[in-house]
Amino acid sequence: MGMPAPPPRFFISYVHHSPEDNQHVEKFYEDLDRDVRLFAGIRQQRAGFCDTSFQLGHRWSQGLVDALSTTQIFIPLLSPAYFASEACGKEWTLFESRLSRDSQVSSIIPLLWVGMRNLPAVAEEYQYKEASFGPDYEEHKLRALIRDRRHDDAYQAFVQVLADRIVELSDEHPLPPATGRPRFDEVRAAFGTAFDQQPDRTPVPRRRNGAAVRPDHVDLPILNPHASAEDAR
Repeated sequence: MGMPAPPPRFFISYVHHSPEDNQHVEKFYEDLDRDVRLFAGIRQQRAGFCDTSFQLGHRWSQGLVDALSTTQIFIPLLSPAYFASEACGKEWTLFESRLSRDSQVSSIIPLLWVGMRNLPAVAEEYQYKEASFGPDYEEHKLRALIRDRRHDDAYQAFVQVLADRIVELSDEHPLPPATGRPRFDEVRAAFGTAFDQQPDRTPVPRRRNGAAVRPDHVDLPILNPHASAEDAR
């Protein structure tokens, strides 16, 4: 019997908004997976997880829960449609419940798929601005970098920086797997009922035996461990 596959280095969480956007996400996933495998020296076929072959019912599989319970880095692609998705809210809850109260390093790297005037509190608590991602990403956001060939160089540079960050975080700050594996339909969504309402942010009460619980507001980890909580706002 062969060795079991190692846990995914990263998990891309996104809303299946349209066939065109699904293709853009698949390209991003393929490019990021390629660079992560290169930078980490991984010989396996995949380094990350992304549900690019979504069909009705697949999102609710136990395989999805297992990936969220073992992946090192969670990468949500933020948009208004993302925060209106109950399934995406469940993915967020599952991963965030694994974070330590005391950690100053975030295993969540939120990316702006499109520009947004404001973010729900659940996302604002994490640092989503990063100078090293480049001015093109800051101005146009990820979807535009992928769609517009004029941004090809900026897009490739963005992917390389992100891949390097994933390898660094997963190597230097490994995240233990979850001890519990609930069914996806048992998980309470962090958001998804209405974008302009305050979401119910209480995680599923399933952490036992000293496992980490959801961090308090003042202790939430941020992407840049050297930034202060005030800088992350």
